[in-house]
Amino acid sequence: MPVNVPPAGGVNRQLKALAGRRVVFLNWRDLDHPQAGGAELYCQSVAERFAAAGAQVSLLTARPPGRPRSQNVRGVDVRRCGGTFGVYPATLARLLRDRRGIDAVVDCQNGIPFFSPLVLPAATPVIQVLHHVHQRQFPLYFPGPMARIGQLLEAPGSRWVYGRRPVAVVSPSTRDEALDVLNLPGPRFVVPNGVQLPPPELPDRPTQRPTIVCVGRLVPHKRLHLLFDALPALRTSHPGLVVDVVGDGPDRERLTRHAAGLGLGEDVLRWHGYVDAAERDRLLATAWLTVNPSHGEGWGLSVLEANAHGVPAVAFAVPGLRDAVRHGHTGWLVDETGGTGGTGALGSTVDAALSTLADPVAAARLREQARAWAACFSWDATAELLARVVTAEMDRLSASSRGGKAHEPRRPDAFVTRAEFPLPPGQELPALRRTDLVYREAGSGRAVAVLYGARPADARAALVRAGVAGPIEVRAAAGEDLLVAAVRSTMPDDVFPATRATGRATTPAAR
Repeated sequence: MPVNVPPAGGVNRQLKALAGRRVVFLNWRDLDHPQAGGAELYCQSVAERFAAAGAQVSLLTARPPGRPRSQNVRGVDVRRCGGTFGVYPATLARLLRDRRGIDAVVDCQNGIPFFSPLVLPAATPVIQVLHHVHQRQFPLYFPGPMARIGQLLEAPGSRWVYGRRPVAVVSPSTRDEALDVLNLPGPRFVVPNGVQLPPPELPDRPTQRPTIVCVGRLVPHKRLHLLFDALPALRTSHPGLVVDVVGDGPDRERLTRHAAGLGLGEDVLRWHGYVDAAERDRLLATAWLTVNPSHGEGWGLSVLEANAHGVPAVAFAVPGLRDAVRHGHTGWLVDETGGTGGTGALGSTVDAALSTLADPVAAARLREQARAWAACFSWDATAELLARVVTAEMDRLSASSRGGKAHEPRRPDAFVTRAEFPLPPGQELPALRRTDLVYREAGSGRAVAVLYGARPADARAALVRAGVAGPIEVRAAAGEDLLVAAVRSTMPDDVFPATRATGRATTPAAR
């Protein structure tokens, strides 16, 4: 079974290379913001690890009422200014003032970009972090004209301002949308979320009665009402079924009315609101299943957090969630036919999932597979992967400013190739570009490389130049190849067992 451990000594060298550098993170909220979520957890988890590696790290963010203007949070200098929309001009003003002393900027885009390149020297590395594309979400939160402005700022605004600057995306789905929807021309690197595993002393005893736990902000695009619509029929098939709703948000009042209209009382729906991590973990540890009916996510962090507790998931096969859920192994994906429909398909899938989980043997297998998948992801690996993108861009721009040639020249990344080749035990992995993903198939005498911006012939030639001997099997990389390689290239070789080059990676318990 994989173990959620920090990167081994040889694979976190780019994180250590940031020591002494000044790196500024931009995010519209920090973790102390009352509306903080997964994007804030990502930003600060990485920023804290950059700081722990010796970097001078600042986070420029909004200032909610009651929070200090500046605060040091686990080594990160948090500077707060501006509100929901005022944070953008306030952040640009601070960047403009301090622009000469910054080594790199990590610009987290949450729908509306910060447009940091407008006030920074051209030689300052700017790396976008993109969680998901908001084009479909703006109309859910704003009236028509404002929604259209938001859509224009995200695209084409971000394309015009950021140009070919690199983009760190949290999933293969977001990587596709960065090109297909936003038409961003820069290279796109998968840097997935981490997962904090639950403490080992937390009891793992699912309740006797069928229980679903849904964790997350209550906002329109999560579409939790679709699950509510299915509950009357599900209660007939699964007597005693209850749903714990953990979280709060602007959609709660509407959801409460909707539940009342369906006759769903407190014996079915238990509203917990915001709870601390310990209470959230306690509720997850006793759940049978989590359900996420969202119409799209950047990744699906709540799914992986539930998996870490051994809780399988049901979700629609939409961007982000189709990456986070391994269908039939860690949960079930629902085909959605229609823009906002899908209640029938969701209900039937949840019904079948609860029936499966009522069998102790099947439930134990699925719970173990869910834990194994979640254990593949750590915030240490996320920080190392982003550090590779940051340092590669720093070196590229430094070489360009001196009139020299970058060690890692920029190449279009429309093509990504997966290569598999022999690698005898004890032989070192080939030295490729630092943003390429290389790992050893433990116990198989083989290794895998995923090369961004390379056609199959380019990948084979690069490996031959790096000293690879023997037959090299190449094919176009699938999204899951990118996701699995991103994780495995940052972890010790002996943590993962061998997988076969089938286009679908396996976890130990999923074979």
